[in-house]
Amino acid sequence: MAKYYLLLSFIAFACLFQDVKSCFIFPRVHVSIVNELPPKSEQFFLYCKSKDDDLGNHTVAVNQDFHFDFCVIPLATLFYCDLSWGKRAASFEVYNGRWVSVPCQTGKSCVYEVRDDGIHLGDKLWNHWYCGDKVCS
Repeated sequence: MAKYYLLLSFIAFACLFQDVKSCFIFPRVHVSIVNELPPKSEQFFLYCKSKDDDLGNHTVAVNQDFHFDFCVIPLATLFYCDLSWGKRAASFEVYNGRWVSVPCQTGKSCVYEVRDDGIHLGDKLWNHWYCGDKVCS
């Protein structure tokens, strides 16, 4: 019984002194969605959410970004975003706690670049732009 009190005391103590930005046991992930469209392009519109968090609508100008962070709950965390740029649209998973291998650069930082050919994660094309039901040409 003393072990349980000791464990409970440790957890309570850790919670009292933990940094507001820390996630205690699970990692904190930072996501950036950067507008890398050609100069003088129109801004794009972005809407991101998870089951628990609605991050709202955002307008992102060229060379600007929208960013957020969250604590991962393994097998449960799922964030996705919808983007529109002129007549082009894209929807994609930004982070999925069910991913076997997290494709982000460091596992704790996901930097997506929005370009004229689609959305890139690192050096990979992550998602195409769609014009209606078809990939834009």
